[in-house]
Amino acid sequence: MPNFPSRMGTPSAYKQGNRTEPLPITKRRLKLQSGEVACEISGSDEGRLVIGIPGLSANLRSFDVIYEALDGERHRKVAFDPRGRGHSSKTGPGTYGWPAHARDVIEIADQLGAETFDVIGWSMGAWIAMVVAKVAPDRVRRIVLVDAAGLPEESIKVPVYAGLDRLATVFPSREAFMTLARNLPHYQPWPPWERLFDYELVDVEGGVSFRTQKPAPWEDEQYRLGQDPYKLWSALTMPALLVRAAQEIPPNFGFLITKEEYARFLREVPTAVGVEIEANHYTVGMAPAAARAIVDFLDR
Repeated sequence: MPNFPSRMGTPSAYKQGNRTEPLPITKRRLKLQSGEVACEISGSDEGRLVIGIPGLSANLRSFDVIYEALDGERHRKVAFDPRGRGHSSKTGPGTYGWPAHARDVIEIADQLGAETFDVIGWSMGAWIAMVVAKVAPDRVRRIVLVDAAGLPEESIKVPVYAGLDRLATVFPSREAFMTLARNLPHYQPWPPWERLFDYELVDVEGGVSFRTQKPAPWEDEQYRLGQDPYKLWSALTMPALLVRAAQEIPPNFGFLITKEEYARFLREVPTAVGVEIEANHYTVGMAPAAARAIVDFLDR
């Protein structure tokens, strides 16, 4: 495992008089061939484009911690809700799967005028990122895979499927759901997860539920069950960083990347480096140590 420098990236900022102010975040709806996707774009228009791809039922808030650490003068940062999630279009049965989402990522880069770009994929987003690398190898400058690469342990289906069932549940109030989620060991540190859930929650009859509905992520999960992600590893000809969560999904539901899988990836992908973070799958992408490692990798 490489030793990454310990410095923490600074939030995107610009000078206004004697004050340093955050760079503005632009909210956009990009009209793709497949449907509309909701995006937040921050950083410099002249910076290297980096696109964050969320997990199975996640949304663009997934990348708040990582993007705060990435220098906004050096990077143009795009976070988006994949179709069927958050504020993006629900495009119906048969429109999802890794290749469809990968095409969306490439079209986002096209619409933003980026010939080359970096990608960060977390969980399902990591498999999609590898498809992007396979389809457009000359355009992906660097790739970051956050806690997914090969086949996960079967036991992880328990918490993952519970998370999908959550999408179809009506909770009595926003406070009731937040209290329940805050007390689970999955969602720590809590503040970034609170922002992610707050972005999702909507008022419905009888209480609150989620903008993201189960059909889209469920179709993506069914797609995953039929895939061999190891076949995508040969597409990683560009520098790659694998971020592994070193803790099991609590309570003892296993790993998306075991120690053995982690070692195999670094052995079989010549362009890869890795870092292990003391976090579980749900917390690793919001861990400051992971953000530092990603910043150091992308800034090379």
